[in-house]
Parts: sequence; C-alpha cells; structure tokens
Amino acid sequence: MSDTDSSDWLRPADNQTNPDSDGVVEDAKPISAAAIAQASSVSDEIEAEKSSTIDEEAAAKNPEVAEAVKRIEALRQTIDNIDGAVIHLLAERFKATAAVGVLKAGAGFAPADYKREDYQIARLQRIAIDAGLDTNIAEMYREFVVTESKKRHKRIADAGGDPGVLDVFA
Repeated sequence: MSDTDSSDWLRPADNQTNPDSDGVVEDAKPISAAAIAQASSVSDEIEAEKSSTIDEEAAAKNPEVAEAVKRIEALRQTIDNIDGAVIHLLAERFKATAAVGVLKAGAGFAPADYKREDYQIARLQRIAIDAGLDTNIAEMYREFVVTESKKRHKRIADAGGDPGVLDVFA
C-alpha cells in the first residue's frame, strides 16, 4: 500500500455532498499522512528527522521490539478512540454555536463577542494548566473554534438568521 492509500482520513471528491444523506460525504478519497504533513507548517521539521515505520519483522526477532510494538498498537487504539470522541464533541459544539448564531442574528448582535472571548481565553488557560496541557495548545484550540464560530455566525446573519446556510454538518 502506498502512502497515499494508507490513511484513514477522507476528503470529499470535488467537495460534493448529497444534502439528503445526513451529511455523509459521498465518493470520499483518502488523504495521505504525507500529504497532511506536506501541508503542515511543521513538515520541514518532520522531514528533517529520521523517519521509520514499525517493522513487524524486527519485532518478530526481538522480544523488546515486539513489546514496544504491542504497546504502540494499544496506545494508538486509545488515540483513535479519543480522536473519535473529539470529533463528535466538536460537532456538538458547532451545533450549539450555530444556535447561538441564529439567536444573535435575530437579536441584531454582531458575530463577535469580545467580552466572551476574553473570558474564554482566561478560562481555557486555567483548564489547560489544571490538566497539565501546554497553554499554547489550548490557545490554538480556542482560536480555531472562535474563528470558525464567528465565520458561521456571520454567514447566518448575512442569510437573515437562516442556519441552513451552514454546511450539512452544522
């Protein structure tokens, strides 16, 4: 299997979706890890490091390597479970922010609420510290969700309060 065929990540073919399919992307094609890394700002750093793939043959010959492979596979299953939960939580979060956008549009409020953003910055910084997470990661998360929420709120407001202007996942 080539790098382009081995990823579980999917992208829509020509961004085509069926609006009657409950948000299921039809004709999805895999995006390779190499393509994602290439698009990433850290791709140069990643390529500069020596890359290796888990070697099943080496694991069969060395019990220490076999144990490492077994532990990696278990941890990767945990990571996959967490990623699934995060995606489901983001979907729920954006459903809630879409409802906020409808209410803001109906009341004539702007998409941005800087008082709320200041509160969220401080709140997420505290949560990150308490969780032992780098506060920069919490800030990147906050920046992503706030920026995306504001875009969605503006689209709703521009459509006269109609949340149907959002993508099929909202």
